[in-house]
Amino acid sequence: MARRPLSFAVSLLLALLRKKLAEFDTSGGDTRLILTRDEIVELIRVFLPESSNEAKLIDQIDAHLNKVVELGFLHKLKPGTGQTAVFEVRRILKAFVDAQWLADFDARLAAYQTQLQTGSKGAGDE
Repeated sequence: MARRPLSFAVSLLLALLRKKLAEFDTSGGDTRLILTRDEIVELIRVFLPESSNEAKLIDQIDAHLNKVVELGFLHKLKPGTGQTAVFEVRRILKAFVDAQWLADFDARLAAYQTQLQTGSKGAGDE
């Protein structure tokens, strides 16, 4: 696989999908993790800056989703009648995003979230 720099949002989406895959694997059951577009939007929305333009935010998330599909980590399935888009999380994601990568990313996210919280509470306290 060729190395390409990924945007923060795409990296975040890959990490969230990998975590979801790990949770899915521990719960047993089916062998394929299938998520709707709405489920994926809710996964990533928490980490993106709030926007007054909901449609623009959803369009950005769709662009990130399309990039992940292009990279081969998601496979878009044909939705049923009246359903939103449905995606299968491909297992190749486990090889790309390993446990160490996830742990490092979790640490960076926690630091980022702490920085955002303290920055908004005391913007001039340095």
